[in-house]
Amino acid sequence: MKKIKYLMLLLAFVFLTSGCTKKQEEVKNQNPSTPLLLEVTKEDQTNKMYLFGSIHAAEDTMYPLPDYVIDAYKNSKILAVEFDLIDFQKDTTAQTELLSKFINPDGKLITDYIEEELYEKAVKIINNVTPYNQLYDYYNPMMFQMLIENATMLDNKLFSNLGIDTYLLELAKKDQKEILELESAEFQYDMLTSFDIKMQTYLLEQSINKYEESKTNLKKLYDLYKKGDKKQLEKLMFTDEEETDEYVKKYNDQLITKRNKNMMKSLKKEFISNKNIFCTVGLAHIIGEDGIASQLEKEGYIIKIIQ
Repeated sequence: MKKIKYLMLLLAFVFLTSGCTKKQEEVKNQNPSTPLLLEVTKEDQTNKMYLFGSIHAAEDTMYPLPDYVIDAYKNSKILAVEFDLIDFQKDTTAQTELLSKFINPDGKLITDYIEEELYEKAVKIINNVTPYNQLYDYYNPMMFQMLIENATMLDNKLFSNLGIDTYLLELAKKDQKEILELESAEFQYDMLTSFDIKMQTYLLEQSINKYEESKTNLKKLYDLYKKGDKKQLEKLMFTDEEETDEYVKKYNDQLITKRNKNMMKSLKKEFISNKNIFCTVGLAHIIGEDGIASQLEKEGYIIKIIQ
């Protein structure tokens, strides 16, 4: 059994997007990307489902997306996403309410959970890409980890408002296409805050101590994503289960395996309606042994790479 190797870009939660944006520009792409697109069909149905793994932060040269991706999108009645992050970003009340879940109890600070030396290293990492706000000190380790991941993206000049899911959601709203939310913002926030403090602290320490390695691997992942090489992507992203520790296994089970099953269940239910569906969720949910594509194939669906 393979498990996710790197935690980067699995979940680019919208509470970080204010520090991870860039004005979108019209760029003539000299080196067009060829990202992986999977077509899903079933013998007893005429409609199609497209699986397009999202990378939640990108740069201008990702666009325009190739014709085979845009054609599949246009050929679909439904755009399926993790949740409608554009609508959520407009709802400041909901954002404030969900962010409050990440505030430490009893006025505790992040330094109550990690050593001062590690804290200073984290502040330096964050400050290198965006001004550090002292209010961050009151966030729990899980949120602090996401701040470090946000810095990793910015360090690689990748911006969340240029992410695949944001781009396609904007298109869908312009085209008045039906949007299917496979999860919700509340579900994702609750999932992260469900980890006990010991696990949160461990994940944060790993993010800080392995920052340079993660930054390098994110760059590799992004470059491979643009090439759409499924085998190389899986080789980079996944590792044998026995090579991962207890916390990473638990993280994988909660953030990947269980969610894949729930997403697939919703997609299968919608697929019966005989409408074409274009699904874009985090790439780690699409590929790999536990990915949606692999699980659908095991159930008799036909998977074809379009590129």
